[in-house]
Amino acid sequence: MSSLSSDSGVSMQAQSSSPENNTWRGFLTGIVPLVLLVVIVAIALAVTALVHQLFAPSGFFAQQQASVITLVVGLAIALVVYVGAFVRALRRGAAWQRQGAIKPSRAALWSLGITALIVVLPVLLAIVLPQHPAP
Repeated sequence: MSSLSSDSGVSMQAQSSSPENNTWRGFLTGIVPLVLLVVIVAIALAVTALVHQLFAPSGFFAQQQASVITLVVGLAIALVVYVGAFVRALRRGAAWQRQGAIKPSRAALWSLGITALIVVLPVLLAIVLPQHPAP
């Protein structure tokens, strides 16, 4: 009787994890670094605006220095968290690939590629587009 219950539990678990569900899970795993980056950058900008207002009575140079320090620290934290989440998602995709789960690993790798492209695109545009119009 115990073998029946364990067999039925395995079959019910196999039915609940459909390939489509695993594909979405892989896609969401690859998008997590981008979401974390956007959230941390938004928080860094909000804290920078708050520090800007707090240092307003101190004068321009103190206000500018406090804002720059806050922004640099916030963006450094965002970079560290982004790289960590990116590596974790890449490792998870590689683990899925080793286990034979091809669809979620492919979805994770494609979404990681899209995430990297979204992050690098503004830098590429700044390099390619002219900074000063021609006279």
